[in-house]
Amino acid sequence: MLLKRRTRIAYFMILPSVAMITLLTLVPLLEGLIVSVQSQDMGRPNPTRFVGWEHYIRALFEDDDFWSSLRRTLIWTIGSVAGAYCLALSLALLVNIDIQGRKFFRALFLLPWVVPEVSTALLWKWLYGDEFGILNFILKSLGIISSPVLWLADPNLAMPSVIVVQIWKLYPVMFIVLLAALQNVPKELHEAAIIDGANSRQRFWYITLPFIRGTSVITTLLASIWSFQNFDIIYLLTGGGPAGVTKVLATLMYQKAFWGSEMGYAAAIGVLMLVVLLLLSIAYLFAYKVQKD
Repeated sequence: MLLKRRTRIAYFMILPSVAMITLLTLVPLLEGLIVSVQSQDMGRPNPTRFVGWEHYIRALFEDDDFWSSLRRTLIWTIGSVAGAYCLALSLALLVNIDIQGRKFFRALFLLPWVVPEVSTALLWKWLYGDEFGILNFILKSLGIISSPVLWLADPNLAMPSVIVVQIWKLYPVMFIVLLAALQNVPKELHEAAIIDGANSRQRFWYITLPFIRGTSVITTLLASIWSFQNFDIIYLLTGGGPAGVTKVLATLMYQKAFWGSEMGYAAAIGVLMLVVLLLLSIAYLFAYKVQKD
């Protein structure tokens, strides 16, 4: 009887949070689904006219821009997450050892995470500046380049440049989670492996990596979701240019909605982004489960 009473109290206590999550998540999602099957073209009459699957058919079978944007989104996501994970793991391994000033470095490595994305974009836009950018200034001073590098205006460099910014923004949260996982690896196993003659690479591959594999899966999955739908960094740095080489699904959706006034089509792109994320997440978790078994 007491257990049931406590259960009812627990449900009552979490009810405000559930209501808030429902209001802020499910309601906009349902609204987006409704808009995606309506015309919602602000340039035409009767914007609430029901069009069914028309927008989805257009995106999947008629609009080449959707597929090219999806390809760029995958490149952006994979490059950002892979780079951020490698950097975060390297720094976590470094800070995990007993070095002087370890607490200072922990705080220092977390700084990019607390910087707002707008400030991040403005900072890196200044660093990437062609005439007065700090990167070109350093490279010129070292004699590596003779003329300014157009980091954000060169079609061959724009995507790698924005990926670097996303890596800088993304690695701190992965760093702190991986560091916590590394601190839970039993030191006795490393000591036993050293006695058996295992080198540092073997200890990392056969002891450390298996212990942090579950944490790595969760952090990379969450980072992939954040990067896949990220809009601010790319839009503020390049706006999807030059020549559309950094146009991802998020910027395509924004352009269709606010430049083309095609709210219905933009909503359909957003729903398709959700479907792609769900499929990739399921495939990723399934592959991890198969490998684990």
